[in-house]
Amino acid sequence: MNYEESIEWLNTIPLSFDRNNKNYAFKLDGIKAFLSHLDNPHSKLKIIHVGGTNGKGSTCSIISSILQESGYKIGAFTSPHIKDYRERIRIGKNFIEKDFILEFIRINNLKIEELGLTYFEISFAMAVDYFATKKVDYTILEVGLGGRLDATNVVDPVISVITNIGYDHKEFLGNSLEEIAREKAGIIKHNRPIVIGEKNPKIINLFNIEADKKSAPIYFSKISQEYKSDMSGPFVQKNISLALKAVDILKLGIEKNDILNGVLNIKENTKIYARWELISKKPKIIFDVGHNISALKISLSELKNYSKVVFGTLEKKDQIDIIKILPINFRYYFCPVKSDRSLSIYKIDNEAIKMGLKYSLFENINDALNAAIEDSDENDSILVTGSTFLFSDLYQYI
Repeated sequence: MNYEESIEWLNTIPLSFDRNNKNYAFKLDGIKAFLSHLDNPHSKLKIIHVGGTNGKGSTCSIISSILQESGYKIGAFTSPHIKDYRERIRIGKNFIEKDFILEFIRINNLKIEELGLTYFEISFAMAVDYFATKKVDYTILEVGLGGRLDATNVVDPVISVITNIGYDHKEFLGNSLEEIAREKAGIIKHNRPIVIGEKNPKIINLFNIEADKKSAPIYFSKISQEYKSDMSGPFVQKNISLALKAVDILKLGIEKNDILNGVLNIKENTKIYARWELISKKPKIIFDVGHNISALKISLSELKNYSKVVFGTLEKKDQIDIIKILPINFRYYFCPVKSDRSLSIYKIDNEAIKMGLKYSLFENINDALNAAIEDSDENDSILVTGSTFLFSDLYQYI
């Protein structure tokens, strides 16, 4: 087996939230057994655990960038990837070596199959094994889905972070904000500080109660000033404030200059993609992975009248409801994503007709973006948004 074949093998493994996967009920027994088989590498790490609905990946990258500027060796596990599987497992801006992935799968594939592990569990276990091997100073782990029963929740972090709570993955996490928040709050640990990025009055008591049960000091972040950054977008200042609060609680004595440089050089230090990323200026083309209703409402509010939106997403509970929030004064270019779980463009078509939207349907993302560019002059704005599956082909195309 070479590297390409090892990735092909990994791609045959069901995702943690694949309904055809027998493990989709979310049990931690398998990942615990596998980590034990690996000699529990996660127990050798100082971990910052980041959950929430939106902004998890950005917050992970901001924390990483600040700590890197201060001289720390930082491992980060985030998901999903956009261009390359190795994006998920990084030390600073450097992706995990292909040889490590190949050897990890070669040595452990029989145990993985015996335990029936998911794609996400394998990736998480590989990440902590890699970081322990490389002796990083801190490890930043992004929750995959939910929190309470997410594979990453077997760790004992030095601090937990929850970005915000919104409607996403309702088929797994619940139909109300309170139900979803309860799942996210599952990453709160005994006697470990928890910092919350959004003080939502509907669920603040829930977080306070959960923190109190576990004697966990609880903190809420707020925007105290605007910071210059190479990352932009409607969420960035909130995420920066949250990251700074988490770093402050760690009490590492980081210099102000390292904080400023860390915030200024997030993309350079961590190679994060498609977070309100400006691809072109004339016309303005923005790539953003915001794919749920709560994220898209804010993203769309940043656009001027008559903007163009290229959109495709996965089939998930209530995901078709996104079409109902799209402003009628924009022009839309709908397409499927490169996945068996793509939301059908015929379903989008039916809903878009009801909403009176101006739109066209395309067979793929490249054709959709080409059409949007052809319909635009140099002063127009084009937002490409939806599932992360949209972007792997797009970056190659651009």
